[in-house]
Amino acid sequence: MVDVVLAVPFSYERNEIVDKLLKDFRDMINFCIEKALKYNVTSYAKLRKLVYEEWKQRWDYSTHFCHSACKIASSMLKSWRKKVRKGEANPDKPPKARKLFIRFDPQLVKFEGERLRISIRPRQFVYVQLKYGDYQRKFIEEWRKGKLKVGEITMNGEKVVVPFRKEVDLTNPKDWIAIDINETNVTAVSSNPHIVRIEHGLRTIHTTYFEIRRRIQRLSKYKPITSGKLIRKYSGREKRKVHDLCHKIAKIIVDFAKEHNLGIILEDLRGIRKNVNKGKNLNRRLHSWNFRKLQFFIEYKAKLNGIPVVYVNPRKTSSLCPKCGGRLAPKGQRLLKCKSCGYENDRDVIASLNMLRMRGASVPPECLSMKLGERNSSRWLNVTIFKPP
Repeated sequence: MVDVVLAVPFSYERNEIVDKLLKDFRDMINFCIEKALKYNVTSYAKLRKLVYEEWKQRWDYSTHFCHSACKIASSMLKSWRKKVRKGEANPDKPPKARKLFIRFDPQLVKFEGERLRISIRPRQFVYVQLKYGDYQRKFIEEWRKGKLKVGEITMNGEKVVVPFRKEVDLTNPKDWIAIDINETNVTAVSSNPHIVRIEHGLRTIHTTYFEIRRRIQRLSKYKPITSGKLIRKYSGREKRKVHDLCHKIAKIIVDFAKEHNLGIILEDLRGIRKNVNKGKNLNRRLHSWNFRKLQFFIEYKAKLNGIPVVYVNPRKTSSLCPKCGGRLAPKGQRLLKCKSCGYENDRDVIASLNMLRMRGASVPPECLSMKLGERNSSRWLNVTIFKPP
């Protein structure tokens, strides 16, 4: 049994008390950062002891707010110092809290379904009314039934983020599905056996909005304020479309895995943007490639459904034959052919087959003989499932 956490955002009704609390908490964090830098304090416990008395004189809130501010300040300084050692941050520019947010100590807040009860002083509470739709209502109902628990709640100027925890049993399935994530498609091969090809329009979205932003930037010299507003507008639109499409792709994959009782194998692609030798165009494409967002959505949706997710090293998955282990050579735009045994297949299918072998999953002969049919062109999303003949 493992704990799976899913953070669910709620809108809320703002008021003057909450606005003041958010601003005061930001000041608390910056106060803690200044004290830690002045006295060269690195640990949370020492920082809390250092600022406690002065904090009580400056703010008339429950002392748990001091503990939360010290934790966040310590975390920000730790991250900054680490970046300074790597040469990724300026040692003369320490971090500073600019955005309005609060990470509540569990002693300070109580989730009541439709509202939050925030303890700002002993026996003095502020109630925040939450706004929610059908998506959030599902989690509230599960929480009321005792199937979900609530973690550390966070509030910013627009949202309240409630992390719901669920205890799930991740069974060890007999069959697995290996997923190869590409710029224009997601290809998955399962050991039961099936091939799932999802052709998506993520690259089209990024390319379209990149060209829109480039045209707007040409106007920035003459109308900087207008161009800035337009760039934010279209960047937000791009982000929302990509977010929605990644959710839909992840749902298709997880529903398929759940239906056939499959575990999920993903590529460990950490550090790919740093390790790949790339030119200007490839650099832009890699930074707009949403592999990690999509993997994150697949992983949390899978674990919520009790489906295990494992990661394998993708090294040489597209260069070795899944049948004999020989070297592969390109044959046309998408096909690869083995120099030793003559086996050939689509490059994405071969990568997925090799991932299955690396996980130790059984690869029936039908998997090796399966081939993709004609590729269907779709601007946004098209799903094709191939079965053995």
